[in-house]
Amino acid sequence: MYNEKIDEIIYLLKNNNISDFIASLSLIVAIIAVIVTIIINVRENKKYINSLKPLLSFSLYEMNGLLLLLVKNNGQSEAKNIRIEVLELKNNGNNSKLMLDAIFKDEFMLYPTEETQGIIAISGKNIETNIFPEVKLNISFIEGNDNKKIEYCRTITFTRKMEEKDRLENIEDSIESISYSNNRIANYIEGRTLFTFDRMNVIPKNSLYKDMKDAFNNVEREDEQEDSDNE
Repeated sequence: MYNEKIDEIIYLLKNNNISDFIASLSLIVAIIAVIVTIIINVRENKKYINSLKPLLSFSLYEMNGLLLLLVKNNGQSEAKNIRIEVLELKNNGNNSKLMLDAIFKDEFMLYPTEETQGIIAISGKNIETNIFPEVKLNISFIEGNDNKKIEYCRTITFTRKMEEKDRLENIEDSIESISYSNNRIANYIEGRTLFTFDRMNVIPKNSLYKDMKDAFNNVEREDEQEDSDNE
């Protein structure tokens, strides 16, 4: 039985042109290659489109006695028809009443790296009460890369914004540096020690007047002699 099948295959090969067989095989391989290429391109295109999705981030912080919600698009395409519904406010002291800006009542749009913010409530912080509020949101928008509608619910916790404090500290450091520099120049020019606490605690051992006088008189003054003169 097996010998008959083998003989049949040999007969078919003998009665068919080998070139036709190779051409048919090449055609099949080419078709398979095209199909594989199409599948790979579809997957890569899908990955690329997904990489362009908008990505909304949120930050809840306090400023001038108000609670504000910052919304930023960190994605690569626009987020359209954004609607943010504030459902609940917790841990805001005795004040859980919402006071929403118009931005949280209407739809809006954010392009990549674009951000917006709005008031959601009055801060419940006072002398006796320390707050750490959190707000529950219902978020919906349309992705600009594929026009797919996204809807989800999440809770945003309080963020203590330190940027303003950092700016003030930097300004204070700059003013102190200028003050220290002026103090050292004055000590040298006037030939006296101004009692200002300097980070380097620099005490001048000479003055511009003495240096000029010694230069005209061709006098070289040693540190030990100068210290004894100061005493």
